[in-house]
Amino acid sequence: MLVAGVGILLIAAVGVAAYQYRIERQNQAIEATVLLQEGIAQFHQDQYETALTTLRSIPQGLIEDWRIRYYTGAALIKLNDYELAAVALEDALAQSSTEKDIPFALGVVYFKLGNLSLSKSYFHRVLEIDPGHEEAKGLMDIMARLERQQPDLASQPVDEEGPDN
Repeated sequence: MLVAGVGILLIAAVGVAAYQYRIERQNQAIEATVLLQEGIAQFHQDQYETALTTLRSIPQGLIEDWRIRYYTGAALIKLNDYELAAVALEDALAQSSTEKDIPFALGVVYFKLGNLSLSKSYFHRVLEIDPGHEEAKGLMDIMARLERQQPDLASQPVDEEGPDN
């Protein structure tokens, strides 16, 4: 009888601990969502360093939201760190393949990095998602003109005066 009582208490304790863990994870996810919203607001207020700090403070694995990686990459573009921006944006694209802002930002990044071929493929992807996307059309036209003027340009680095996201 004593063993049965201890077993019941042990099962109850495990149940309470599991419940508390689940509640704690929910609270952490809510806090992460608040941080995400704060980081997005900071980005839109042109506070790119602050937005990066906020977005990077979100613990990984609490929430799966493409916007964390997208806004991290977009802030890095604004801060001219194109290599890190590419990594963040590629992660965002892996999370959401239908959001046109992600391949557009990747097109800008690869243009800045001098990879016109990859840049064009991302702008083409934007146009597959949104055929009326005027910025992507315009940048595709600019790159096509550049390539016609200088056929070997696709393999040359691009200067810093390219498109800005």
